[in-house]
Amino acid sequence: MKKIYILIAAAFALVACNDGFLDKTPLDKLSEDAVFNSDALAESYVNALYTVLPDPYQEGNVGCITDEGYFRYGGTSTRYIASGYMDPDNVMYIKEGGQAHNTRTTVLNIWNRTYEWIYRMNYFLTYIDENGSKMSEAAKTRLCGEVYFLRAWSYFLLIQRYAGVPIITKPHSLDDDFTVERADFDACVDFILDDLQRAYEMVPAKGETPLGRINKDVVLALRSRLTLVAASKLFNDPDQPQGGIFRGTYSRDKWQRAFDAAKAIVDRADVDGAYSLDDTYDGIWKDVNSPELIWAKYFVATSDADDNYTKKAQLLYTVEYYNGWEAFHPTQAAQIDFEMINGKKWFEEGSGYDEKHPYKNRDPRFYYCIAAPFYPYGSTDKNGNYKEDPLLLYYLYDGMTRDDFALGKDEPAYTSKAKHTTSGNHGGLELYKWYLPTEYISESQTGSKLYPWFRLAEMYLNYAECAYMLGREDICREYINKIRQRPDVMMPEVTESGTDLWDRLVNERRVELYAETFRYFDLRRWKMADFYENVPLASGRTMVLQKGTQMDTVYRVARLYDPAKNNTNYYWANTEPSKSYVYSGFKSDPRYGKPIEYIITYKWLGKEYTIDYGDCILNQNPTPRYFPESGRNYLMPIPRNEITKSEGKLEQNPGY
Repeated sequence: MKKIYILIAAAFALVACNDGFLDKTPLDKLSEDAVFNSDALAESYVNALYTVLPDPYQEGNVGCITDEGYFRYGGTSTRYIASGYMDPDNVMYIKEGGQAHNTRTTVLNIWNRTYEWIYRMNYFLTYIDENGSKMSEAAKTRLCGEVYFLRAWSYFLLIQRYAGVPIITKPHSLDDDFTVERADFDACVDFILDDLQRAYEMVPAKGETPLGRINKDVVLALRSRLTLVAASKLFNDPDQPQGGIFRGTYSRDKWQRAFDAAKAIVDRADVDGAYSLDDTYDGIWKDVNSPELIWAKYFVATSDADDNYTKKAQLLYTVEYYNGWEAFHPTQAAQIDFEMINGKKWFEEGSGYDEKHPYKNRDPRFYYCIAAPFYPYGSTDKNGNYKEDPLLLYYLYDGMTRDDFALGKDEPAYTSKAKHTTSGNHGGLELYKWYLPTEYISESQTGSKLYPWFRLAEMYLNYAECAYMLGREDICREYINKIRQRPDVMMPEVTESGTDLWDRLVNERRVELYAETFRYFDLRRWKMADFYENVPLASGRTMVLQKGTQMDTVYRVARLYDPAKNNTNYYWANTEPSKSYVYSGFKSDPRYGKPIEYIITYKWLGKEYTIDYGDCILNQNPTPRYFPESGRNYLMPIPRNEITKSEGKLEQNPGY
C-alpha cells in the first residue's frame, strides 16, 4: 500500500494541546486509507498544511529589505536583496546550489516550498473527490474548505511575489509532465477567487471553530487583500493596459471589486459587531482574544524547540540583549514618518520638534514600535523578576566635549557603552513591536503569543484605499480616522483631500502596519519602491559627552537640510560635507564609483522637504541599500533550478 509522508514537525507552532487552539496528532508514516478515513488523522494532515508560509518572526525579516529596518548580518538572507544583487541564482538556497541561507529565510523565495505544499493540498482534495471517505460529512466539508482556502492562500502568496504562475490542481506522479507554463495574472486571480468561494461555502462561521482555524471571515479577509493587490498599479497599470503573465489587463472595475471585498469584511465589524479595534495598539500581539484579530498564528512557548521557525522568533526582540545578535534595526527613514503628537511630521513648521530631544512627543505608536534612548522599557529575567528602566541606547564618551568633534578630527573612540550596544555598529534604535516585557525570552524559548495574519486595522486601510481610488474620499478619511482614534493613540483627525489625502493614506499604512511585512509589498504594488528603497540606509547614534560635571548629548539623526550650515554642522570627519558619498564596492557592482545621495527630497502634503542624512551612520551595513534602476526587483526572480527543470517553458520575470 502506498505511504504518505506527512511533514508535521512545524505544526506545533500553530497549536496548544488543551487551550482551545488547533489540536494535533503526531504522525510519521500512515497509509492514505487510514489518514483520509479518520476525522482525527485527516485533521492532523490538514494542520500541517497551515505551515505553508512561516510566520514573519524570522531572523531574515522581510522588513529589513525595505526602508523599515536592516539586518546587518543578513548577507545571505536580506542584505543581498536590499542591496540590489538579487538574481535567479542567489535566491536559491544553499541546499539547492544557490547562495541563500537555508534557514535565515525572508519568506520571499517561496516557489519550491509553496508548490510542495500545494501538491499535498491537491493530494488531499483529489483523494477525497475520487475515492470518497469514511470521515463524517461535517469533518469532510470543513477540512476540504480549509484546504481550498490554504490553496488560495498559497497561490496568492506566489502571485504577490512572481505575478502569473503555473496553476496546478492535481497531484503529479512520476510519469507526469513537469514542464508547465505560467498562467496569465488575471487567470491566477480568478482561480484563487474560485477557491475562496468554495472555501467560504464549506468552512464554519466565526465562533464555530477553535482559534487559529479557518472560518468564513478569514476567507473574506484574504479576498480583500487579494483584490487590493490585483487592483494596484503593479498589476493593474493604466500606463501598461495590456494583460499577460506579468500583470493583469487594466480595468478600473478592479477597484470596485476590491472595494466590495473590503466592505464585506469591514461590515462584519461595523454592522455585525464581530470585530472591533483593540483599545490598545499592542493588544494585537499581547492578547490572544483581541477583538481586532481575524486570523492569527498562535505560539507555544518551549524551552527545547528544535524547529527553526519557533526557535528563532526571539531574534527580532532586540530590546532583550543577546550578545549583540539582533535581526531588525529600525532606520532613520522609518522614524521620519511617525508624526509628532499634533499630527505634523517633525520637519513641518509648527510641529514642536525639539532637536535636543528628537524622539519626544511622537505618535504613541512610535513608542509601541520602536525603542529609543532614555525611554523606559521593561524586561523579565529567567526568575520571573520584572523591571522597568530607561533603555541606555547611547555611547558614553568620557572626558569629551563637542570641540572634540570639530570638522577635521576623527570621531573619538567611546570609552564605555550602554548595556545594549555592541561594537561600533549599533543602530541607535531598536525594534519594540512584538516584544512582551513580562515574558522571559532566551535563545531556546520565545515568549511570543501570536502573529496576526489578518487584523481589522488592515481591512479598514484596504477599504480606505479602495474608496480613495473610486473617488469616495469621505469614506477614505473616515476609516483612516477610525484607526487614528484608537483609545491609546488618539492622533488628530485627517482632513485632507486629493493627493494630500493619498499621502496620509500611504503614511498611515506605513505607521499602523510597521514591521508586519506590508511595507515590502505595498511599495511594490504602488510602484514606489524605486524611490523609498533608494533612500540611504542610515542609522542614528546618541552620544553622551561627559567631562567633569558637564554633560552634553549629541543626536546623530536625520535633519532638515540647511545649505548655510552644510560645511560646519557635522561633528565628525568621516562624512564629507557634500550632497553625496561614493560607494567603493566591488567593481562588478553597477554602483561602483557612483555617488549615492544622502540628501533626499521628500514630497509631503503638497510641499517638498529636503532631509539630510549626513549626521547619521551611513556605513552601518557593508553594502548600501539600492533598488535597481531597471525596476526588476518589483517582482521576484523565479529560481534558476525551476527554470531548468521546466526545460525553458517557465518564462523568467523581466530584467533577470
